[in-house]
Amino acid sequence: MKNVAIKTKILLIGLSSLILLGVILAIISVKYSKDVLMQESFDRLQTVKDIKAHQLEVFFQERIADIKVLAKSENIKNIINDLTETHNELSVKSTDNFPVTNEMVKDETKPHEDFFQSYMNDYGYYDIFVICAEHGHVMYSAAKESDYGANLSNGSLKDSALADAWKKAKELKRPVYVDMEPYAPSNGAPAMFLASPVYVDGEIKSVLVFQISDKSINDIMKFREGFGESEETYLVGADNLMRSDSFLDPKNHTLIASFSNPDKGSVDTEATKEALEGKSGAKIIIDYNNNPVLSVYSPVKIGEDFKWAIMAEIDEAEVLLTPNEIRNVIALASILLIILIGIALFTFVNSMVVKPLNVFQNGLLSFFKYLNKETEDTEELIVDRKDEIG
Repeated sequence: MKNVAIKTKILLIGLSSLILLGVILAIISVKYSKDVLMQESFDRLQTVKDIKAHQLEVFFQERIADIKVLAKSENIKNIINDLTETHNELSVKSTDNFPVTNEMVKDETKPHEDFFQSYMNDYGYYDIFVICAEHGHVMYSAAKESDYGANLSNGSLKDSALADAWKKAKELKRPVYVDMEPYAPSNGAPAMFLASPVYVDGEIKSVLVFQISDKSINDIMKFREGFGESEETYLVGADNLMRSDSFLDPKNHTLIASFSNPDKGSVDTEATKEALEGKSGAKIIIDYNNNPVLSVYSPVKIGEDFKWAIMAEIDEAEVLLTPNEIRNVIALASILLIILIGIALFTFVNSMVVKPLNVFQNGLLSFFKYLNKETEDTEELIVDRKDEIG
């Protein structure tokens, strides 16, 4: 640096200091804004997740209350008595299907249709079943799909979720949920059931079953008011398959698509594993789309029978948009400021330092030439300043 002009040294020192200051301020500002926005995003996701988890638990508790009330009503007892008498009169064998096309069965069923059809529509159920407790005959179905009249103990549906619900309600003697699985009578779509024993004169005479509509669950999970573009909430079962429809991937990660093609529709992330193990948390993970996301998760209890994982997530890239914009603004402002200050510093150094030194240098050279007898003329050095240079 000994051979570098003072003007250049001062400019280099000044500009280097400004650049360093700009970089430090940018780093501090971006890190602070990133930390704040990350925490705010996690807090918002936590709130959304908690609200929806509570709504789901209330929803499933209300369904249990519905089935308990209906199981004790005169309406259910009347249809059980009527169809049981018909069952006995027709001598339906334990291995037979229930003869739902028989005129006697139709006549006994008809008076009850209005009530059960209205109940199904008003409460938003997909179907309502009345099943013979002893033999597993589906004596009544409001939706009248292919399971109407089926024999759950011997027929093709003996290993179905509906048969499982019938068996567990009798065994546990309480309302019981059976998790979603493909159900042939509903075109292979995943079906979820809630079953309750029905007591008549102190004995379990029938099992009442609700087929839960997935629309009711999706209505809760799909509500997105105030959400970011990549923000979503969804449910995952113990089999890692969807229990609600994804907003970001409607092709592979809907309820139906997930069960139809588990290889593409499953969700097996760090967050879902912990949630299905009963843990709650909030962290940055790689989601089912292989994107880093802010994920808040916990288990959600479905009655007394099983748990799902509830997830609330948003892409990390969306959260970092604002800090990145702040970084870019600070960088641009710093560059412009450095240019302006550099010009001002160059002007200042040139006029206030370099020019006076040049004048002094010229006068001193002239004086030394005079002493060396190289010239007989000297110039008076006029000093009109009182700073260090003067």
